[in-house]
Amino acid sequence: MPQLTEADLKAALPDVTTPQTFSQLKSGTSIRRDGWGIPHIKAENEYDLFFAQGFATAQDRLFQMDFDRLRCLGRAAEYLGAAAVEQDKLMRRRRMERVSKFDYSIASPEVKTAVDAYTDGVNAFIESTEALPVEYKLLGARPERWEPWHCVVVYKVRNTAEGSFQGKLWLARLAAEIGPERAAKLSPGYQPGSLLTVPPGERYSGPVLNAVDELRTVVEASSMLNDIDGGSNGWAVAGDRTESGLPLVAGDSHRGLEAPNVYYQVHLIGPDFAALGHSIPGVPMALHFCHNEHIGWGMTHGGVDTQDLFVEQFRTSNGKTEYLYKDAWTQADVSSETLKVKGGEDVQVRVVETHHGPVIAGDSTNGYGVALADPGSREGTPWLDAAYRVMKSKSADEFEEAFEGWTDRVNNYPYADVHGNFGYTLRGRIPVRGSSNGWGPVPGWTGEHEWQGYILPAELPRTRNPETGWVVTCNQRVVDESYPYYLTNFFGSGFRAERIASRIADLEGKKISVEDMSSIHADVTSVPAQALQKALARLSQLDGKAADAVKRLLDWDCSLGVDSTKAALFEMVSGKLYEAIVRGNYGSLAENMISSLDPGAEEHFRRHLKSSLVVALESGDTDVLPEGTTWDSIISSSIEEAITELESRLGDDWSKWRWGDLHGSAQQHPLSAIFPEIADQLNPPRIETAGDGDTPYASGARTGTAFTTGSGPINRYIHDPSNWSNGRWIVPLGASGHPGSPHYTDQQEMWAKVETIPQLWDWDEIGANAESEQQLSPN
Repeated sequence: MPQLTEADLKAALPDVTTPQTFSQLKSGTSIRRDGWGIPHIKAENEYDLFFAQGFATAQDRLFQMDFDRLRCLGRAAEYLGAAAVEQDKLMRRRRMERVSKFDYSIASPEVKTAVDAYTDGVNAFIESTEALPVEYKLLGARPERWEPWHCVVVYKVRNTAEGSFQGKLWLARLAAEIGPERAAKLSPGYQPGSLLTVPPGERYSGPVLNAVDELRTVVEASSMLNDIDGGSNGWAVAGDRTESGLPLVAGDSHRGLEAPNVYYQVHLIGPDFAALGHSIPGVPMALHFCHNEHIGWGMTHGGVDTQDLFVEQFRTSNGKTEYLYKDAWTQADVSSETLKVKGGEDVQVRVVETHHGPVIAGDSTNGYGVALADPGSREGTPWLDAAYRVMKSKSADEFEEAFEGWTDRVNNYPYADVHGNFGYTLRGRIPVRGSSNGWGPVPGWTGEHEWQGYILPAELPRTRNPETGWVVTCNQRVVDESYPYYLTNFFGSGFRAERIASRIADLEGKKISVEDMSSIHADVTSVPAQALQKALARLSQLDGKAADAVKRLLDWDCSLGVDSTKAALFEMVSGKLYEAIVRGNYGSLAENMISSLDPGAEEHFRRHLKSSLVVALESGDTDVLPEGTTWDSIISSSIEEAITELESRLGDDWSKWRWGDLHGSAQQHPLSAIFPEIADQLNPPRIETAGDGDTPYASGARTGTAFTTGSGPINRYIHDPSNWSNGRWIVPLGASGHPGSPHYTDQQEMWAKVETIPQLWDWDEIGANAESEQQLSPN
């Protein structure tokens, strides 16, 4: 049984003060760490700068980088054992190694210098350190050398999860389970009257979706496949509405809450540029949520559907695997891979690929399979060069031009520059095809669903200095139905966008400050709660405790604060309501959806069902109700069940109910499940969280009534072009990935309270207050 002592945890911490010498360096570099352990790095040339970034990142996050590398390469079972085999099989079939090498191979010489230098820095730490992360002691392992293309791999593993294929697979199962007609009613798409991104302030006036025919095709195409089993906020406001006279940009990125945190704060000062922002451990530069001397920008996931599923027909002919396409049989690309499994036997994986992409589900030896088409996996794409050019852009024009090369994934970018410009642009590689591809697996053999190239950058939605004086992007629908290209059938709900736009409107006539922008981050007013109040006002008379509950909810400002009794009551009532509707509509898939263990089920609830439920609550529409129920009956029973469960979990004294007692973070270290006896030493402590996934605070929980905050802002940031030193930022947990470091969780409590720390920008100020400084010099 493994044991970890405090001495073990401390012994694993890196030396961040002793000067180091390395032959690869040209003139040397300095790494100053501020009071939160965030590295600020200065060098006279770019090679030394990115070498030091790789070195510093490995000091803080080596195991995280290594684990992400193995996950993407389909090798996680080497650390986690049999529990990771199925995920490893999928990643091997997706052939991430090949596409990562493609991306690196087409990078420009300048970008290769950055990637190679970063790689050299990582390896310099691995080879010189006397203190490896404690995880290697637990596993009895050592990290392998880093290779340049690994920088691409760890980026890929952090972004493939934001694709659309899981939702399509699950929707295909749903249509087969309950029928295309019912599935279409439960998947109506973006709701009329909801806020658009472009033009700012405009609302969607198009139809709801009714994809009965498309879903019937999906069922027919995938009927033989019996084994088939994210979000953010960003906004900018015009200079004529701010205290400084220059625009401000702010936001936060939403993903699963992990330990360590997904992003790593860093500040780079090179010979001709400086940039501060969030990097992905294992990837050079500062990719997103950044600013340089000239422009600041945020990012939210575009929600655009770029991954298609093609059902392929296979046969074996003369010992070769072939697939049907337009009445002709074509040889598939077939190979075999071996998975090494910790504590178990090797597993063989058969990898099959058609011209559509790798087969990720089904079994080609039985005649059918599903191929995944992904624009980031077909050939090398120049996203690394785009990131490099954006990091060095000097104006809004240069910023947008640089992002024309961005491919993987499609993102929304709000921005503001020192010249007074602010705006929004959607960037990424989006295939041109019909919307029928968006409903699930489509026949691959007919040729009717093929891609017809990609949308040109000049045709992607954007806006610059709109008359509204603001832009808001929160994963809501980007454009209206008149846009000539298919983007997706399912954007995120407009709830968070509505609240942020409303908060900006509330500041009309006031000069907006950095503090005002931060207060928007902290907004916990629930749009779905306001909809439930309208339904409660129509409810037939209740009595007893149920009547008391209704009275309390109607006399409430819909604010989901941690100390709120009414917030706890609302969340439990709505959770029970959602469970009842799901159980009554989704057949044998209901429990799968309530548990949200399937990412496709979670995607369906967030992007398909939730918005239509909220609209139905407001209007009284009954299409979403299970047969034989009414709003009166289902809400009344949900209230009764909610009271019973709240009294069981929080006690009979309603005045002591608190939303924070139900709703809190629970980040899990990736090794805590296989070493449960020391999980408390690896996992960060629980901390209560306000809001929920529908508020700008954005503390998401799974469907149902578990309420654990499983996703949320993995950063918050505010950039001020009038004085970059005014900027603020925060992450959950902290800069270090070492459980024994004081910087493992030192930002967590501030993050939960929506407090922030300064974005230190001035090199002399950083030096005067540095917690540590380390010199890296040439031999």
